[in-house]
Amino acid sequence: MDEIEEKKMVEIFLKIIGPSPPCRLNVPSSIKVHELRKMIAGNRHMPIENLRLVLRGNVLHDSENGDDEVVQFNNGDSLIVAVKPKPPPRHFRDEFEDDDDDELRFQLPPSTSKWKRKLFYLLRDKLKFPGEALTSCFHFFYR
Repeated sequence: MDEIEEKKMVEIFLKIIGPSPPCRLNVPSSIKVHELRKMIAGNRHMPIENLRLVLRGNVLHDSENGDDEVVQFNNGDSLIVAVKPKPPPRHFRDEFEDDDDDELRFQLPPSTSKWKRKLFYLLRDKLKFPGEALTSCFHFFYR
């Protein structure tokens, strides 16, 4: 029964940000996000590396924690498609941006254990701890 449902095709609506009109696309009801990204990029002639997909208010990522993400579609779902613009050439960015902020941010040493690294990413990415709090917490770990 699962094999039949995996091969079931559904029609989704692509709402492309920009001057392009919305379009329809037939996709399997269950598909890996990376495969969906490749399908849309090839069908709409868009750069795959700059393609952002939003479904039901959530940005779709190819993988999370090393596992491929799979998305389930229902017939008639809407998918927002955006193409991230290319950054300006490096010589223009140097005039206006300061890269000093990256040097001042707390960075984990390469020798950090796996559990400390996971804790750091949890605190920074999921719980949105400020940099100063992370620096304080991890300062005590390395004493």
